[in-house]
Amino acid sequence: MKRALSFLLILLLLLPCGAAASAEAAVISITDAEGLQSIRSNPWGSYRLDADIDLAGIDWTPIPFKGQLDGGGHTIYNLTVRSFGSELRTTKDGNLKAYDTVFAGLFSTVEDAEISDLHLRGALVEVEATTHSFAGILAGYFDHSSIVRCSAEGRVRMVNTSVMVGVSGLVGYGCGSIYDSGVDVELFFEDRNFSFRCEEFMAGLLACGLANIDRNTVNVRGYDSCHGYVHNGGLVGMYYHCGMSFTPESMSNNTISGFISFFEDNPDRRAYCDATFGEHLQMPWRYTGNRSDFERRETKDYSRVLSPEACAEPDYFDEVFDPGCDSWGYTRHTCKNCGYSWVDSYTPPRHTPGEWHVSVQATVEREGQEQLRCTVCDTLLDERTVPPLIRVDSCRLDRRSITLYYGESLALTAEVLPENASGRAVQWSSTDPSVAAVDENGLVTATGKGTALITAQTEDGFGRDTCTVTVRYSLIQWLRNLFTGKP
Repeated sequence: MKRALSFLLILLLLLPCGAAASAEAAVISITDAEGLQSIRSNPWGSYRLDADIDLAGIDWTPIPFKGQLDGGGHTIYNLTVRSFGSELRTTKDGNLKAYDTVFAGLFSTVEDAEISDLHLRGALVEVEATTHSFAGILAGYFDHSSIVRCSAEGRVRMVNTSVMVGVSGLVGYGCGSIYDSGVDVELFFEDRNFSFRCEEFMAGLLACGLANIDRNTVNVRGYDSCHGYVHNGGLVGMYYHCGMSFTPESMSNNTISGFISFFEDNPDRRAYCDATFGEHLQMPWRYTGNRSDFERRETKDYSRVLSPEACAEPDYFDEVFDPGCDSWGYTRHTCKNCGYSWVDSYTPPRHTPGEWHVSVQATVEREGQEQLRCTVCDTLLDERTVPPLIRVDSCRLDRRSITLYYGESLALTAEVLPENASGRAVQWSSTDPSVAAVDENGLVTATGKGTALITAQTEDGFGRDTCTVTVRYSLIQWLRNLFTGKP
C-alpha cells in the first residue's frame, strides 16, 4: 500500500512539469487566414507561419497578442483594417495626461510578445474615430515587446475628432525593440476636432513612445492636417517614456527617406518634425550612424486638407501587372489628372512549370528521379521518385520454325511476361534479310531461297527467342529460276 501511494505521489509531482514542458514546446503552424484568425482564441500561444497568407476580401478586426509569432519569412498580403480592436489601454501625452485609447492594425495590442521574420504587403488601415486612437500596420500598441526582421508596406489613414491620436507605418504607441526591419508607407491624418487642440503623432516606425530602434530602413510619405500639436518623425513622432517603465539603449544605424507634409493650425505653435524623431523628451544613450534623406514640408495654408491626391476630383485608371518568378503581381491605380498612384490586390510570385524530365534513369536495380522546373528561370519546382524498372522474365514466339515459299509473308507473335514489365517492347531482327526479312511488327517476308534466323528481343534485353525460317521455291518458281535465273 505504501509503495502504491509513493508511486502515485511521484506521478502527481511529475505530471505538471511534463505538461508545462509540452505546452512550452508546442508551436502552432499557420497556413491560411482561418489559422491566423485562431490566434484570437489563444493570444498567449506560440505560432509559426508556414505559408504566405492572402487576406483579400476579409474585413479584418485587430487581434490582441501576447505570445510568439515566427513569420518564417512569409508574407501576409492584402490586409484591410477598417475598425479598432475592443481593447482599451491607457496612453499618456508629453505632460503625462492619461487617455483611454483604442487601437488598429493587424494586432490591436502586442504585449510581452515576440514577432519575427513577418512581412506585410499591400496593407490598408483606414479608420475614422471619435475617441483617442492609434493605428499602425502591424499593431496599434506594443508594450515590452520585440519586432525583429519584419517589414510593412501599405497605407495608414485616420480621420479623428478626439485628442490623443497617432498613425505609424509599423506600431502606433508603446515601448519595446524594433530591429532589422523596414517600412514603405503612406500615412494620412485628418484632424476634425476644431474645439480642442489634439496631441497628434505620426512616424514611420513608432508614432509615440520609447524603443530600441536599430538597423531599420524607413521610406515614409506623410500627410498631416492638424489643429493641435504636431509630433512627426521619420522614425518616431515623440520619443518619451509616457509613463512606461522602459529604458531604451539605442537608436542607431537606421536609414530614413521620404517626407511628411503637414500644417499645425495652432497659435501655440510647436510644429515638431524631423528625420529621426519629431520631439524627444529624452534620448537613448547610443544615438549614432543614422542616415536620412528626409524632407520636412510644412505649410501654413490651413484652408484645405493635405492629401496625396493633388486634385480635387481624382479620376483613376487601373493597370494589372502579373507576378513573375520572383516578383509580386499587383494592380496600380493612377489618377489621370494629377498622376498620384497607389497599389493594391497583390498576387504572390509564381513560376511557370514545364514538363517532367528524367534526371536519374531508373534501372531494374535502382529507383530513378524526375524533376519539374520553371520554363522561365529554370528553378527546380518539384522532384519525384520513379520506381525501379520491372524486368522481363520471358519472351516466347508462337512458332519456333516456319517454312515459306519465296515472296510469302507470315506474322510472328511474341508473348512477353510479365505484362507490366518496363522494357517489354519487342525488337525484331534477321540473320539474313536476303533470305527472310522482318519488320518492326514481326511480319516475316521470304526474300530468297535458304535459311535465316529471326530473333525477337525485348527492349530491356532480358527476353529473347528465335524462329528458324526456311525459304523454298515452288515448282513454278523453280522452273522460272531455271530458265530465267529469277524465281
